[in-house]
Amino acid sequence: MELAAAPVNVLGRMSPDPEESLPSPAHFHPVISAADSPRVFRRKILVFAAMCAVLACGTFLRLYPSSGFDNVGTDERGYAVFVRQIQIAGLWNYDAVVHVYKERQYRIKEAVVPATRIGFLAPAVLVGEIFRVKPLRALHLTAAATGLLLLLLSALFAYRAGGTVTMLGVTALMATAPLQIYLCQRALIDGYFAFWATAAVWLAWENLRRPRHWGWLVGYIFSLTILTLTKENAAFVVAAIFGVLVLNRYLRAGTVTPQLLLATVAGPVIGILILAALMGGVGEWIAFNRMFIVKSRANFYSVLAQDGPWYRYAVDWLIVSPALVVFACGRVFQTRRSDQVGTFLVAFLLLSFIAMSTVKYGISLRYAAFWDLPLCWLACSQAIALSRRFAQVRPALVLSGLVLILSAVGVNQYVRFFVTGAVYDPITAALVWSSGMEKAIPDDAPSTIHPAAKAPTAP
Repeated sequence: MELAAAPVNVLGRMSPDPEESLPSPAHFHPVISAADSPRVFRRKILVFAAMCAVLACGTFLRLYPSSGFDNVGTDERGYAVFVRQIQIAGLWNYDAVVHVYKERQYRIKEAVVPATRIGFLAPAVLVGEIFRVKPLRALHLTAAATGLLLLLLSALFAYRAGGTVTMLGVTALMATAPLQIYLCQRALIDGYFAFWATAAVWLAWENLRRPRHWGWLVGYIFSLTILTLTKENAAFVVAAIFGVLVLNRYLRAGTVTPQLLLATVAGPVIGILILAALMGGVGEWIAFNRMFIVKSRANFYSVLAQDGPWYRYAVDWLIVSPALVVFACGRVFQTRRSDQVGTFLVAFLLLSFIAMSTVKYGISLRYAAFWDLPLCWLACSQAIALSRRFAQVRPALVLSGLVLILSAVGVNQYVRFFVTGAVYDPITAALVWSSGMEKAIPDDAPSTIHPAAKAPTAP
């Protein structure tokens, strides 16, 4: 289906405001006077310096060891064991490690971290061999490196879709996002998964804007393949992207071509075929996944900590990033079809939220880390819209102040939950306890207090 092209500004990038797509008469005859040339140069220097400062801040927050939880988590220990086994067997004998894991998983009652997440484990093995570090350290380095790449990817997406001002705002919000900083401090898969999910969403957008471009299509297929090889939650991301493409007739975010639809299917299929080859065939892959799902629902921790109502993700996000979510929600209700980037990201957020909220015993905030970029984009767009209402004051100063406030709140929330609160898994109970909204109830408390309100114990 062919759709009208989105409005673009004079620099060739999509404009979030339709009015910006209408150039003034001066744009048809761009003449830069000698007096304006130093001003343009100073503006470029200022933007470059601000971008360097934002990236340096984001890099420091991600790489400086600040996590309050000093122990090794269960998932981290499981991944480290797999990395060690792969190092002993050799990367080319990865199927042997999967076979050992599969036989063990069939015997035990509860599901454990799967060895089939080759998209994360294989790079960690390479990092361990190159830098000669232990498996746990290799996993941590892999997660931290992809966290930095996600920050750069967010800046690239924001620049191509919104321009310089949007790039600075979105990058600043992503640099101080509590969940992103936390995932770079751990040896978990979720930050790595968030990078490839965000890359897939960005490349889907690029293919909508530039149909039948083989470079973008190949990159899109590759990102979906790695995403599928990384974690089973790739199904939610692919389903949400496919849903956005189906709804594009009403969203008008770009041009949907048969090649784009085929690429959306081809990437996950390639990943599934690789996993099936490791498992011993498509039939064995299907049988194992059915068994794994059943045992996952019987897992004690999943039943205890990863269940809840359909709106649990909204509650968790509001606890961790309250200011960001409030600004993003404000923008959602102001988004119009003329804002192609906004409608694209809002549709993706809603569809992936619906898909992930239906999973029983499988809800955790870190699983939704790939929502950070859409939320930061919407919050930044709302800040830009608010700054334009202050015509008597310089909008740039108002926007800078709003972004600084949102960023400061993000850093404060990270310190509260993941440094002072020492949260390892950001489930609702741990977040509520660390926020101070719930207190331990002494044994001699009045009987009017709910008897279930006891001090939480460490698992």
